[in-house]
Amino acid sequence: MDEWTVLAHREGVMANLDAARAIQRRTKSLLWRYHHSATTKTPSPLGQPPAMISGRLAASVQADQDGDDAVVGPTSWASSKNGAYGRFLELGGVHAAHNDTGEMWWYQDGFWHHAAELEKGPRPFLKPATEQAIESGEIYDIYWRHWLMAQEAVTA
Repeated sequence: MDEWTVLAHREGVMANLDAARAIQRRTKSLLWRYHHSATTKTPSPLGQPPAMISGRLAASVQADQDGDDAVVGPTSWASSKNGAYGRFLELGGVHAAHNDTGEMWWYQDGFWHHAAELEKGPRPFLKPATEQAIESGEIYDIYWRHWLMAQEAVTA
């Protein structure tokens, strides 16, 4: 039983990292769905993952081991003059101008707009990727496979 406990724990830790990597792959896939050039401000459809400009956000999404657990998400490499933007895009919030004029400008619906601040709705990418990984059964399969590996190691 002691051997089973040790092996089950080890495989559980590895399953956590494999599950984080599965979410990482799905997140990057969602972030590659929509594209636009840096000279346009055409966002993705409301409530969808952000549209890719440079690919920096997708490239920053990492899956890492954190003790016995694992974490997945964008790193600070995805940043602009306003700082890291992964969390802001995922959750939405207030975006402030970050230039000398104190105002930002954008073209939308055939008109130029400007403001010192702009409230933006969420453009979730981690949450839907996690939901997809769970609903598809991929996460279940990962944990099942690791449990079987521990079981087979003890009974072999």
